[in-house]
Amino acid sequence: MTFDEIVKEVVRVCKKNKVEHLSLFGSYARGTQTERSDIDFIAYGVKDIETLREEIDEIMTLKKIDIFDYDEVCNQYLREDMDEYGRKIY
Repeated sequence: MTFDEIVKEVVRVCKKNKVEHLSLFGSYARGTQTERSDIDFIAYGVKDIETLREEIDEIMTLKKIDIFDYDEVCNQYLREDMDEYGRKIY
């Protein structure tokens, strides 16, 4: 599955779960990804992050996908990275 296909599937799952909007962050957002990089997403306005994560885990890909609920991120450095480099997907 290509990066674009993965993003399309993650968006589909997020819309199904009524996520207000979704952003990409981390190495893929900065353009510094490597073959081993995971794909990091931020969900805004998510009601049930655990259900969302379970459904995203079902996406058949060789890449690891991480999704964070922005409102639950307490780590200041992670939040700063999200704010500075986050790239809105929808």
